Amino acid sequence: MRATAGGHASGLMANKTIAPEFVRFIAEERRARRLAAARPAADGEVTEKVRVSRAQATELLRVAARRAAGLIRPTKRTEVVWVEGESELAVSLTELRVKLAAGLILVAIPVRCDQTGSAVVEVGFVCGAPDHPAGLYAAAPRRPHGPEIIISTWGDALAAFAWQCVLGMVGGIAGATGKDRRGNVLVPVELTATAAAIEIVPMGRHRFSGASGLKVR
Repeated sequence: MRATAGGHASGLMANKTIAPEFVRFIAEERRARRLAAARPAADGEVTEKVRVSRAQATELLRVAARRAAGLIRPTKRTEVVWVEGESELAVSLTELRVKLAAGLILVAIPVRCDQTGSAVVEVGFVCGAPDHPAGLYAAAPRRPHGPEIIISTWGDALAAFAWQCVLGMVGGIAGATGKDRRGNVLVPVELTATAAAIEIVPMGRHRFSGASGLKVR
């Protein structure tokens, strides 16, 4: 296993904005009274947990995947093509799926190449569970699960992409919940998983973290 550290809003910093899909998700949760109204958080203050069902996580992970691929504006593109020397791999951005178990997030990434045709690569992240919280840290196997010809060339890149998508999703959801007293969007401080859902704990930034520069749009 290899450790994967969660870097607060690292999945968002390159984009500078929070995706509107995350904002709408939080607004719907508040309209359904599953979340309380937003209020400014103090430095280091944790706020109410956000529960994201497996189906919702799949949809929001696809949002994070598009942004991780650099597609910030609305687009009809459904995949990106990675190139390494003479090798090419098409990676789907719209068919990713999330599977969950207690303390486990499994990201299934559909890919295709000339050698294998269509295939699915699965990247698992062992994270916290409700009775065993682990903050925003996770551990992944050294090699994702999928066709050997794909994993041998693209395994590390696919694992990194999957983790960037997870971080982008949890960071976007946390940021959409509100801001701290200095006007910075909240950041995720804890991630747990069950078979039915993931839960995210947003937190106000500590003062030494500086301003985020993120905007809600």
